[in-house]
Amino acid sequence: MTNPSSPMSRRSFGTVAATTAALGVGVSSCSDADTDVDAPQAEHLINTIYQTCFVVTDLEASIKEWTEKLKIGPFLVFESFVMNDKDGAPLPFDIKIGLAYSGDSFIELIQPNDDRPSIYSEVAANGGGFHHIAKLTSDLDASIAESEAAGHPLAVLGHFEPGNRLAYVDARSTYGGYMEYVEYNEFIGGLLHYMRDAAENWDGVTPTMPFPE
Repeated sequence: MTNPSSPMSRRSFGTVAATTAALGVGVSSCSDADTDVDAPQAEHLINTIYQTCFVVTDLEASIKEWTEKLKIGPFLVFESFVMNDKDGAPLPFDIKIGLAYSGDSFIELIQPNDDRPSIYSEVAANGGGFHHIAKLTSDLDASIAESEAAGHPLAVLGHFEPGNRLAYVDARSTYGGYMEYVEYNEFIGGLLHYMRDAAENWDGVTPTMPFPE
């Protein structure tokens, strides 16, 4: 796992987002390949279920299980993911996340960093488990409106650097969990490409991947 004193383990999503964006549309993989500014993006994933998320109580232990027993990895770990509301104020939760590809499946593991009530805390209090499925969208506001019309009310609307938006709608009555919508842009496409490439070149042992530098 990541060393708690290492720069990687302290990296927030906002810091990595700015770093990745500075590299251009495409980012280098975990191999020694040069940065490819013409790297494939992920527009083809728009309006598809591209991610499944599980809340966990110990991210490091969970990554060990997923990598060693399920042979899924490596994970990109963000020790602190804090979203802001439309006015820039932090939303009342702080989470740690791990992201990894397995073929075409994109897995997210979330561990709350505090005990404040949130859309994650109930699942965490029950020992963890399925939390949400996620879709990329080219129009977040339209996706929220469509979900609310279908009886799935907005639960969280957040912004994370650099200028990205996501929303959770409460679809537990229909799907058994929340639905997350992530507004697609070049940064999101580049980050997904980076992680997909890391999985395809994984040594099958190393649990986490480096951040793009």
